[in-house]
Amino acid sequence: MGSLFDILEKERNKKYYKYSEEISFFNKFKGMLKINPYFLKYLDCENDFDIIKANIIIKAIINKEELDKIIEDTYLKYDKSSINEIKDLIKEQVSDLPYIDYENFKVYIPFFNKATNFVYSVENEKKKEFPYIDLTKKYEPFLVEPFETYSVDLFNSLFTQLVKIDESRTSIAFYHYDFNAIFIINRQGTLDNIIYLFDKYLKNPHKYNIIERIKPLTRAYYNNDLAEFVNLLYKNGFVSYYVFRKICKVKKIL
Repeated sequence: MGSLFDILEKERNKKYYKYSEEISFFNKFKGMLKINPYFLKYLDCENDFDIIKANIIIKAIINKEELDKIIEDTYLKYDKSSINEIKDLIKEQVSDLPYIDYENFKVYIPFFNKATNFVYSVENEKKKEFPYIDLTKKYEPFLVEPFETYSVDLFNSLFTQLVKIDESRTSIAFYHYDFNAIFIINRQGTLDNIIYLFDKYLKNPHKYNIIERIKPLTRAYYNNDLAEFVNLLYKNGFVSYYVFRKICKVKKIL
């Protein structure tokens, strides 16, 4: 199906892309990726998947800064209160932050492992003790590769706008409303394919009930049924007749 995805990418409608929340967020906050040399690699974005990954890291940095401030301020302000009371106050303040539900535990900072996140969420009094006393500013020794550590779970979380559609033994299919695209992300957390929908030749694309309309398409993808996949692209209004015929000609379906 490789060349098929190339055609969909080439003929995509970029009008919506330029004004997407994902791109706006990246452009507004990408400077945060310069605060530590470790994050600089996420500034180099070659595709939409890289933008999603960069925004996950940016949100994680924002989370860390927010948590550092909340923990420090709460312990100072309520220094006469019990540890459990202070922890309850902190828990209330972090409830709106994005997180990953990982092994029945909320991970707020995915460039730290579960144990370090446990210090932030549960044992935050330890931030005043060695070795965690340096977590606020000199945290390089605690860094982990987030997409290796949490793999596909990181994309199926509140750190992204991705909506889970379908899955197989090896990957999960997500839809992104801003990018008008299906992302096939493997269990290791790397990209298998991007399937762009609603090409530039569609005059009035119908985006109602989109998730239910996509499900048969992803099922055909996972069944490796090329003919059904291409027919559903056109039948369900995801591509124009022009792009449909172009795909058919290249793939020699009709």
